[in-house]
Amino acid sequence: MQRSNQGVRAFALSSLAAVLLTAGVTNALAATTTTLGTRGSLSQTNTAVTANASGAWKDYSRAEEHAKAVTLPLQFITMKNGQKLAVLVSVPADGNGVPVPGAFPAVLTQTAYRIDLGQLLGGFAVTGNTLLVGGKDEFMIKRGYISVAVDVLGSGMSDGQGALLGAAEQAAYGEAVEWVTKQPWFNGNLGLAGTSYLGITSLFTAEQQNPAVKAVFAQVPMGDAYRGTVGVGGLLNAQFISLWLPLTQSLSVQNDIAKSLHPTFATQIEAANQEHIAAIDSWYLPTVDRAVSGLTGYATDDGDFWSTRSPLEKAARIKVPTFIVGGSNDIFQRDEPLLYEQLKNQVTTKLLIVPGAHVQAVLNAQKDENDSTANGAPPTKFLMLQWFDQYLRGMNVGAAALPNVTQYVEGYGILGKRFASTTDWPHPQVTPQRYYLRGSMKLTTQAPFWPEASHTIAEPTGAVVTYSASDTGKTVQAKVTLNDGSDCSSSYVQWSLGIGGLLPKLCYTNSNTVEKAQKALIYQTAPLTEDMYINGPMQADIWMSATNTEAAVAVRIDDVDVWGNATPISTGLQSASHRAVDTSRSRYIKGVMVQPWHPFTMAAKQAVVPGQAMLVPVEVFPAAALIRKGHKLRIAISASNQAQGIWPTPQQLKANGNVSTIYNDPSRPSSLVLPLVPRSALK
Repeated sequence: MQRSNQGVRAFALSSLAAVLLTAGVTNALAATTTTLGTRGSLSQTNTAVTANASGAWKDYSRAEEHAKAVTLPLQFITMKNGQKLAVLVSVPADGNGVPVPGAFPAVLTQTAYRIDLGQLLGGFAVTGNTLLVGGKDEFMIKRGYISVAVDVLGSGMSDGQGALLGAAEQAAYGEAVEWVTKQPWFNGNLGLAGTSYLGITSLFTAEQQNPAVKAVFAQVPMGDAYRGTVGVGGLLNAQFISLWLPLTQSLSVQNDIAKSLHPTFATQIEAANQEHIAAIDSWYLPTVDRAVSGLTGYATDDGDFWSTRSPLEKAARIKVPTFIVGGSNDIFQRDEPLLYEQLKNQVTTKLLIVPGAHVQAVLNAQKDENDSTANGAPPTKFLMLQWFDQYLRGMNVGAAALPNVTQYVEGYGILGKRFASTTDWPHPQVTPQRYYLRGSMKLTTQAPFWPEASHTIAEPTGAVVTYSASDTGKTVQAKVTLNDGSDCSSSYVQWSLGIGGLLPKLCYTNSNTVEKAQKALIYQTAPLTEDMYINGPMQADIWMSATNTEAAVAVRIDDVDVWGNATPISTGLQSASHRAVDTSRSRYIKGVMVQPWHPFTMAAKQAVVPGQAMLVPVEVFPAAALIRKGHKLRIAISASNQAQGIWPTPQQLKANGNVSTIYNDPSRPSSLVLPLVPRSALK
């Protein structure tokens, strides 16, 4: 890593543009299964779709109650320690723009992406929920809700030095809730809502159990910061970090316009701005230095730093109805179903998985055409209205009778893009099926009888990371150069939050390109004689040896059509030295492990002895896909997926030049466990 001024020029501006683009587009188990452990708008129509208990969608609509929505002047919440949080409150108003007297239910969003940016977006006559990005949401406010948007501690116009999602920031969430409860316009019923970071803060806030909080609506939220996002498989997700950290920091120092718009608070805002700039040297750069240099607790092992930032750790403390919206290729693809599982037995909980990576998932969740006659899932703006009507306003609108789980299923439907609903996740009818990687490069349900040919994969040139302060010293800059071909894959789209996929390339939806570039080992079934429905987490059990003392194995699962195109289904990545599994926290279905839980601690780390065979269980993130009759199922094995994770410097030095051997014989039978559901379950 270089800490110089040789990073990506004008990164802050491009990051701001990305947020504007993202937000703007957004608004245009069966009993044998064990659960893994603790870790509006101006031009809307009123047509929505919801579901009855049988799972069939029907219309839900409600007229506006108020003529306008207005935003009150900027305010600051003074916390117990004297620090201040910036807050914008938007309320129902009459035709003259005068706030309507009385008390209303409120919806709180807490963001690291600026409340004034959300406010700006709320001023456009665009489709979708600007409330979910912290904006003045005409759709919700005109229907009798107050929106409260807060800049989290260390961001925007609020005081503090950022330590994203840290303990001090989380404590401030509770003080924001307390402030809301004391306002004359509040009727005692508070909802928590938001997208991405705002969804994460909603979950953390709900875990604090303030009695005023009555419901949560979280869109694409994180669950396990380490396993699901920044430390996948024990490697470091530099692609994601290089985009997200500069994005949040650069937005927090864009306060010149805010000072001019709020001259009364100009001194306060400028003081906060200086704190945000100082955080570059006090938190941002040191944190990345520690991760890239492999410091314990930051990079190749899970610890308090990550568990503090993981809503799954305390999700069981949430005691109010919670709606989770996820994405099929989201950065939090792994975590969204796990959040549902943590909550489903203690509160009314619903899970909706829409197609796409982070940006695209939020966009797709808002589409009006995602209705009962098209793909089978509703726009989230109506779902959120229904959810809060039920649990904040006490209206009997059938929110509890919504299908428990609705998922986008790749390959389902006439155009291969359709949703399916069921009663639970994992799917109640799921059965594990093991497929073996054969020396002939076939993928079969038959285990090898005698020794078969082994094959090798080679470590590529390491990725190059640069991370520094800008020339002005006010923002963080970052760049990651991937050297294994994964910059042309579905993984790149996923871990660039979907921003990397806004200009489509064929390689984003066809794995052939990356697998050829990586010289991956490709094992595939014969053409299927009937449809295969995959739904749930997967596990690749790879027997391998290495020539070096560090090695990784990357897995891609594809649907190969009759023309040879390989549609990505899911991926997995695992450091061999972190192959230890905690069986008590792993998931079993009908006695078969289908989702390994790796401790990722220094104590659990196991030596990679050159030439010695070892079993490396690889967690493959959950997916739902229908593989059609005549297609083939493929698993591709390579030594890296740098778009998903890279080696910190010490591990990279040990991995350089490594060649791994993948075994396929009776004593070392590499295999893949698939969660199969009967085709008849898709109605």
